[in-house]
Amino acid sequence: MTNVDDIPAETKWKIAAKSATAMPWIYGMAFQGLIDEKVFQEIDLQIWKEGGKEAKRLADELNLPASNAKEVNRTWGIVSTILYGPEFKEEIIEENENRVVTRITGCGFLNRAREMGIEPKNGFKSCQAYSSSIVENLNPNYSQRFLNGMCLGAPYCENIVELKK
Repeated sequence: MTNVDDIPAETKWKIAAKSATAMPWIYGMAFQGLIDEKVFQEIDLQIWKEGGKEAKRLADELNLPASNAKEVNRTWGIVSTILYGPEFKEEIIEENENRVVTRITGCGFLNRAREMGIEPKNGFKSCQAYSSSIVENLNPNYSQRFLNGMCLGAPYCENIVELKK
């Protein structure tokens, strides 16, 4: 008989991450038609903002640094990869202590939407809410914004983490 401990940690992580990245789409389908779309979007954004706060708690538990833009961006990437899996891929375009520009080229949420036949553009505001929340919770002196998104049809998500002015 197989026991959960017999399954490699990497395999368990990939399965859990795939489930985690499918769940928001599943909730969206479940609530569609049951509550007003605008009400659902407001609830969804609040959930993702809280997710950013929880991600900050995980970063603290792991003693991950967040004193400048490079550390904030790196910690955000580490925490998000732990939570949402190895499909998350980014490349650094510009990096200094006050500003980091990245291109996200892999996203489990986008992959799940495509696999499930769901229009991914509905995930952009949720992703922005989570991303801004985690960055500002990691270090309130920094902000985050996307210039574009793969779920909106762009070839990558261009992301900026920078010192607030």
